[in-house]
Amino acid sequence: MSLKHKEEITIWAFKDGKKGHEKQIEALIHELSKRKKVNTTDIDCSTNFKDWPKNITVTPNILVAAGNKTHHFMLQVKDRLKTPKTIVLMRPSFKPTQLFDCAIVPENDRYLLYTPKNVLRSKGVLCKYFDKEPILGNGTILIGGKSRHFSFSQKLVSQQLKLILDKFPKIQWKVSTSPRSPNFKIPDHKGNAEFFNWMDVEKDWLSNQMSQSEYIIVTPESVSGVYEALSTNSKVLVMHLDKLQAQYGQVQTKVTKNIDFLKMSGEIGYISVIKKGIFGKLDDVKIHMPKKRKILKESKRIVDILMEII
Repeated sequence: MSLKHKEEITIWAFKDGKKGHEKQIEALIHELSKRKKVNTTDIDCSTNFKDWPKNITVTPNILVAAGNKTHHFMLQVKDRLKTPKTIVLMRPSFKPTQLFDCAIVPENDRYLLYTPKNVLRSKGVLCKYFDKEPILGNGTILIGGKSRHFSFSQKLVSQQLKLILDKFPKIQWKVSTSPRSPNFKIPDHKGNAEFFNWMDVEKDWLSNQMSQSEYIIVTPESVSGVYEALSTNSKVLVMHLDKLQAQYGQVQTKVTKNIDFLKMSGEIGYISVIKKGIFGKLDDVKIHMPKKRKILKESKRIVDILMEII
């Protein structure tokens, strides 16, 4: 019996403790809960799967996982229980994609030879979407950190931040760090900005702030932050970070290529930096605004398909 014919769905969600991965799982389950009554059990894979649910009375219909550490445990459960359908978010690195019933993989994440038939392509990572008008004059800035894609410079980000706040004097900004922020030192700035540490705010605070913002600015290595922003009605921009350098030039990764594509298509705007002098001191920033776009509702589109095929 397919999902669309069931009145109630039982889901086991395999989580690795990483905030970005868990938000993708939550977006999928949230969208399913709009259509069916959903019962969810979380499986903590960060503790080597010691929390096997006791006294199982209802076999799950769906097992869903995000993050390489979760895949082995989910497949163990599939092997034991047999009947649940397995859904993996993002392309598995250490397990063949064909081992799962369905893999939801961002369209920029390429397979070398061919794309397996069980792959559903998504535009970016799954996020909850907010189909409402923002509050004019509100803005959110999300600061990330070190990654394999861009060279993160606290000094460069701090300098840009001060200039951005000056460029938008009528916007009241809420500026937040993230789990990857390397003890980011918040710059002094009076007037139109409040600063928040990600550890001091509630779980859904950032999503709620984004949904109310006229502008959202994100550092470009934060893929989940960029796509969460695109899932609102806000104007989305990315700060400038230099790409990493290798022996033969700049490092190009799936993330840097995706950010370049979003900038060229106008889906996101961006900040470019103007440097002067022989030492390349940052002098100013230029704001490149995004084009008007539709809210990204990938979680809805993907679940519409899942209801038919699982």
